[in-house]
Amino acid sequence: MSEKSWYFALKDSDLKEGGIGFARVKGKPVLLVRKNGEIYTLFGKCKHMGCRLSKGTFSGEFILKCPCHGWEYDIRSGEYQGDEDEVLDMYDNKVEDGDILVLL
Repeated sequence: MSEKSWYFALKDSDLKEGGIGFARVKGKPVLLVRKNGEIYTLFGKCKHMGCRLSKGTFSGEFILKCPCHGWEYDIRSGEYQGDEDEVLDMYDNKVEDGDILVLL
């Protein structure tokens, strides 16, 4: 098993409150969302057909709706609202020297 490390995702100033960002971090699609001052980092593609979730819209305060077929995910847990067994991977993050870093 390989060690996890911190990798640059976005500049902190590029992710505004209520904003959705997308980054490819170590080849992995990562969704970044800032809500109520918190940054949530999740796997960036829908489990249904792989659509990019950064193009989605919010259907509730923390519920992100996939732009392709309407699958809804809770950004706080990665849980798909239609089946609790379908969960997006979540990643730890931190802000350091103006950069948002993701632990992979």
